[in-house]
Formats: sequence, C-alpha cells, structure tokens
Amino acid sequence: MKPIVIIGAGIAGLQAASHLHQMKVPFVLLEQADHAGGRVRSDYVDGYILDHGFQVLQTNYPSVQRSFDLPALNLYVFDSGSKLWYGGQWVSFLNPLRSGLKLLDLVPHLISFKDVFLLIRMWFKLQWSANEHVDSGETTAAMLDRWGFSDTFQSKFIRPFFRGILLDQHLQQPASLFFFYMRQFLEGQAALPAKGMGELVSQLLASLPRGSVRLGTEVVHLGDDFVELKSGEKIEFERLILAIDPHAASRLLHVDLPDSVHLGAKTFYFSVPLRKEKDKLLHLIPGDSKLLHYCFLSQIAPTYAPEGKELLQVTSLDVLLNEDEVLNLLAEYEDVTGYTFLRAYEIPRSLVKMDSFEALKHAAQAKGIILAGDYCEMPSLHGALVSGQKAAVQSLI
Repeated sequence: MKPIVIIGAGIAGLQAASHLHQMKVPFVLLEQADHAGGRVRSDYVDGYILDHGFQVLQTNYPSVQRSFDLPALNLYVFDSGSKLWYGGQWVSFLNPLRSGLKLLDLVPHLISFKDVFLLIRMWFKLQWSANEHVDSGETTAAMLDRWGFSDTFQSKFIRPFFRGILLDQHLQQPASLFFFYMRQFLEGQAALPAKGMGELVSQLLASLPRGSVRLGTEVVHLGDDFVELKSGEKIEFERLILAIDPHAASRLLHVDLPDSVHLGAKTFYFSVPLRKEKDKLLHLIPGDSKLLHYCFLSQIAPTYAPEGKELLQVTSLDVLLNEDEVLNLLAEYEDVTGYTFLRAYEIPRSLVKMDSFEALKHAAQAKGIILAGDYCEMPSLHGALVSGQKAAVQSLI
C-alpha cells in the first residue's frame, strides 16, 4: 500500500500524522523547514523562554485534552481576567463567572450592572451555540454595538481584548469568531507549559514512529499520485494531505491568494528587574495605541526567566515598530528603568481572515487533495488540531 503523504509539519500536519499512526496507516510527513511546529515554537535565550509570538494554551478545548499529556506539560495558569487602564492606573477585571462579589468593586466605574447582565446572558446563549451568527455575515464590531454593552466597558475591555485575540484593529472578523473566543474566556483556562509552547510540538513528534518525519524536505511539484521533491526524488502516495500555510498551498495549487487574507503581529521580549507587584493577568492597552497588550510572563510561569529576573512580552499589530518605540509607548504605563531588549518576533501571517479561502479549497478538491490547517476551521490551535484529525479520517475514505 502506498503511504499517505502529508506536506507540512505544523500542528495540523503533526496531528494528521498522529491519527494515521494510531490507525496503523503508513504515512510520510514532509517539512521544508529544519524544524517542526510551524508558528508554535520556543527559543531558549540566556535562561529565558521565548515563544514565537505571544501564545497561550486553552486547556478546555476537547482537542487539546485529547491530543496532549497535559500533566506532563507542567502547566502554569493565568488568572482569568485582564488588567484594564482606568484613572491613570491598572485595575484588575476578573472573569465575572469566577470573581463573585469582587466584580462589584468595578461597578459603576468600568462595568455597569447591564454589562454584567449581558455577559451572563451571552454565556447562557453560548451553552447552546458557540457559533451564533455564523451565517449572518455580521462583524464583531457590529455585533457589539447591537448587543448594547456600555461604551466604557467596550473601550476598556471588550475591544482591546478582542483586538489582541483577533489581531484586527477594527474588529471586522465575523461575530462567530468572537463568540468562539468569548466562550474560552468565560469557561476556560489559559496556560503556559513550563518549557514553552514548543513542548506541544515535542509531544506530538514523540508520538510518531522514527523515520516517518522528513525535515528540510521541499516539495516543488504535485502530480496526480506523487510529489516531487527539490532533490528530484518522487514519492508516490495513496492520498495527499496539504497541511501548510495557505500561501504555500496556493503556490503548489497555482491559485492566486492575496496577502490581505492574513493578519500579522509583532511580539517583543524584554528582560525586566524583579517586580514588587504580582499579577497573572494580561494588561490591555486602550485607545489607538500601537501596542495591543503586555504581560510579565515569568509571573505566570517562573520557568520563563532566570532567577532574579522577569520576562515581559509586548505585542503590537504594527510590524514596523522597533524596540525603542515600544519602550517609549510602554513608559506611559510602566517604569521601564532597567528594561533590556531580548528579541522580537515578526509574524506577518499570525492569523487568517475567515472565509477567504474558497478558491484554494475548490482547487484542492478538484485534484483530490485534502487541506488541513486552522484556516479550514476556526483560526486557533484548536482549529489546527481538529483540521488535522479530520484530514486523517478523510484520507481513508
């Protein structure tokens, strides 16, 4: 029997390979880069753990619970909520489903009783469907205006929070995506593995048989029943799963795909002196700042920084921003004395725009090729895992 060939060893490709292996189906996983994981990767620099862009693990995704040995990751958990800038200082806004009476401290300054009621109402609606308005075409911005949250709560929490999640300054992503992520905020836990997000990739790789993954292997041509490598080698396949970035997939399938289908971000890491203040929350920057958010990662996961230091991440949608500009902007909110720049990661294709890949999907279907990646589902780690599993199952039909 010819193997299933999977192109791309990101999360979706690794997940497809893992499921094929569990079903005892022969496969070959090809990856152009010299490492697996795609955007999910961690570097180790002078005792610091630097993930490639700001990433967290949402532990309540069923796909995450099925795919990873969570206890072995030694997870550190964020507090559920955010830091909001109000009256010239940071105020803690905790998840209303978990904070109880503490939430009343913010009424009426940041949140009204109507806002609390609307959040609870939204949570009840999400018990029935996480994909409300999925077919309506309504944007997140329009949906928020229609629901009637107060201007203060929108400007201080909802819009800054979801700008950071959707990587969309004007919240033009579909409302269905908002509801998907809001459910994670209200019900789930965000966590960091002790050794960085790259440990997710290490676990998936460790589950695969030796020799089944070929790194540094570029595919240059797709035949009807074979792939041709840059080396000239040809590998015949039973079915083909294309689990690569949609732009790379479009080149192999000869489909025009504009750069605008992706949203980008840039994450900066700084070494910071030990802080007296302790919190495990994301700081949301309001207004039209070029910065989205920041947090002291080592306060959540002490393993992310060497003893005696803290690790700060700052994320922006402006990929042209440099570290000096970041510090100048950050100085509005923090005393940046002693902050030392470590590294920046520019991820121009951090997140996909929903409903932008119909031409690519039609081209793949016409050739009998199976696509996998978060753009086939919901743009998230969960989406990548689900698409990988579905691709593996589909390859056997």
